[in-house]
Amino acid sequence: MLLESDLKKLFKQLMSNDQAQIALLGTDITIRMFDASKLSLTASVYNGSNYIPSSVRKCVSQKSPFHAGIKTHLVIDENNFEVDLNYSGRLETINPEGFSQLLEEFSWLAGEWKLVLDEHDRNDLVHVKVR
Repeated sequence: MLLESDLKKLFKQLMSNDQAQIALLGTDITIRMFDASKLSLTASVYNGSNYIPSSVRKCVSQKSPFHAGIKTHLVIDENNFEVDLNYSGRLETINPEGFSQLLEEFSWLAGEWKLVLDEHDRNDLVHVKVR
Protein backbone atom coordinates (compact mmCIF):
# COMPACT_ATOMS: atom_id res chain seq x y z
CA MET A 1 0.00 0.00 0.00
CA LEU A 2 1.29 3.40 -0.95
CA LEU A 3 1.27 6.07 1.72
CA GLU A 4 -0.27 9.46 0.99
CA SER A 5 3.13 11.09 1.48
CA ASP A 6 4.62 8.76 -1.15
CA LEU A 7 1.86 9.68 -3.59
CA LYS A 8 2.38 13.40 -3.01
CA LYS A 9 6.11 13.03 -3.60
CA LEU A 10 5.42 11.02 -6.75
CA PHE A 11 2.95 13.59 -8.12
CA LYS A 12 5.40 16.41 -7.35
CA GLN A 13 8.13 14.57 -9.26
CA LEU A 14 5.77 13.96 -12.20
CA MET A 15 4.71 17.61 -12.36
CA SER A 16 8.29 18.87 -12.46
CA ASN A 17 9.91 16.19 -14.67
CA ASP A 18 7.06 14.40 -16.51
CA GLN A 19 8.76 11.22 -15.28
CA ALA A 20 9.17 9.46 -11.94
CA GLN A 21 10.31 6.10 -10.63
CA ILE A 22 9.04 4.06 -7.74
CA ALA A 23 9.88 0.65 -6.31
CA LEU A 24 6.72 -1.19 -5.31
CA LEU A 25 6.35 -4.84 -4.28
CA GLY A 26 9.86 -5.59 -5.57
CA THR A 27 9.27 -3.97 -8.96
CA ASP A 28 10.87 -0.79 -10.29
CA ILE A 29 8.20 1.17 -12.16
CA THR A 30 8.87 4.12 -14.44
CA ILE A 31 5.96 6.53 -14.67
CA ARG A 32 5.73 9.01 -17.54
CA MET A 33 3.23 11.76 -18.16
CA PHE A 34 2.35 13.01 -21.64
CA ASP A 35 0.33 16.08 -22.59
CA ALA A 36 -0.62 16.49 -18.90
CA SER A 37 -3.44 14.00 -19.49
CA LYS A 38 -1.82 10.70 -20.46
CA LEU A 39 0.10 8.33 -18.26
CA SER A 40 2.34 5.37 -19.00
CA LEU A 41 3.82 2.79 -16.67
CA THR A 42 6.79 0.59 -17.58
CA ALA A 43 8.52 -2.21 -15.70
CA SER A 44 11.19 -4.64 -16.82
CA VAL A 45 9.89 -8.19 -16.36
CA TYR A 46 12.66 -10.19 -18.03
CA ASN A 47 16.37 -9.67 -18.66
CA GLY A 48 17.94 -12.12 -21.08
CA SER A 49 21.64 -11.36 -20.58
CA ASN A 50 22.46 -11.11 -24.31
CA TYR A 51 19.77 -13.55 -25.47
CA ILE A 52 16.00 -14.00 -25.33
CA PRO A 53 15.05 -17.70 -25.65
CA SER A 54 12.36 -18.81 -28.07
CA SER A 55 10.03 -20.00 -25.30
CA VAL A 56 10.13 -16.53 -23.71
CA ARG A 57 9.39 -14.93 -27.10
CA LYS A 58 6.50 -17.34 -27.64
CA CYS A 59 5.06 -16.57 -24.20
CA VAL A 60 5.26 -12.82 -24.88
CA SER A 61 3.28 -13.22 -28.09
CA GLN A 62 0.44 -15.16 -26.43
CA LYS A 63 -2.58 -13.86 -24.56
CA SER A 64 -2.03 -12.92 -20.93
CA PRO A 65 -2.86 -15.71 -18.46
CA PHE A 66 -3.81 -13.11 -15.83
CA HIS A 67 -7.23 -11.61 -15.24
CA ALA A 68 -6.60 -7.98 -14.39
CA GLY A 69 -8.62 -4.82 -14.25
CA ILE A 70 -6.06 -2.94 -16.32
CA LYS A 71 -4.96 -3.54 -19.89
CA THR A 72 -1.22 -4.03 -20.28
CA HIS A 73 1.06 -5.32 -23.00
CA LEU A 74 4.55 -6.79 -23.23
CA VAL A 75 7.26 -5.37 -25.47
CA ILE A 76 10.57 -7.00 -26.36
CA ASP A 77 13.52 -4.60 -26.24
CA GLU A 78 15.90 -6.32 -28.67
CA ASN A 79 18.79 -3.92 -28.00
CA ASN A 80 18.84 -4.62 -24.26
CA PHE A 81 17.55 -8.23 -24.36
CA GLU A 82 14.68 -7.28 -22.07
CA VAL A 83 10.93 -7.67 -21.94
CA ASP A 84 8.98 -4.73 -20.55
CA LEU A 85 5.43 -4.60 -19.25
CA ASN A 86 3.61 -1.42 -20.32
CA TYR A 87 0.39 0.33 -19.41
CA SER A 88 -1.08 3.49 -20.99
CA GLY A 89 -4.08 5.41 -19.76
CA ARG A 90 -5.74 8.76 -19.15
CA LEU A 91 -4.56 10.62 -16.09
CA GLU A 92 -7.58 12.87 -15.61
CA THR A 93 -9.85 9.95 -14.76
CA ILE A 94 -7.63 8.78 -11.89
CA ASN A 95 -7.93 10.13 -8.35
CA PRO A 96 -5.14 9.55 -5.77
CA GLU A 97 -6.76 6.36 -4.44
CA GLY A 98 -7.28 5.05 -7.98
CA PHE A 99 -3.69 5.91 -8.87
CA SER A 100 -2.44 3.96 -5.87
CA GLN A 101 -4.58 0.97 -6.87
CA LEU A 102 -3.32 1.23 -10.46
CA LEU A 103 0.31 1.16 -9.31
CA GLU A 104 -0.31 -1.78 -7.01
CA GLU A 105 -2.11 -3.81 -9.69
CA PHE A 106 0.57 -2.99 -12.26
CA SER A 107 3.29 -3.99 -9.80
CA TRP A 108 1.48 -7.26 -9.04
CA LEU A 109 1.16 -8.02 -12.79
CA ALA A 110 4.85 -7.25 -13.31
CA GLY A 111 5.79 -9.66 -10.53
CA GLU A 112 3.60 -12.39 -12.00
CA TRP A 113 5.06 -11.87 -15.49
CA LYS A 114 8.57 -12.10 -14.04
CA LEU A 115 7.74 -15.52 -12.58
CA VAL A 116 6.14 -16.79 -15.81
CA LEU A 117 8.91 -15.57 -18.12
CA ASP A 118 11.65 -16.88 -15.82
CA GLU A 119 9.92 -20.28 -15.84
CA HIS A 120 9.84 -20.25 -19.65
CA ASP A 121 13.51 -19.26 -19.66
CA ARG A 122 14.37 -22.27 -17.50
CA ASN A 123 12.46 -24.53 -19.91
CA ASP A 124 14.89 -23.58 -22.68
CA LEU A 125 17.96 -24.62 -20.71
CA VAL A 126 19.84 -27.55 -22.20
CA HIS A 127 20.56 -30.19 -19.60
CA VAL A 128 23.87 -31.93 -20.07
CA LYS A 129 24.78 -35.08 -18.21
CA VAL A 130 28.27 -35.04 -16.75
CA ARG A 131 30.03 -38.38 -16.36
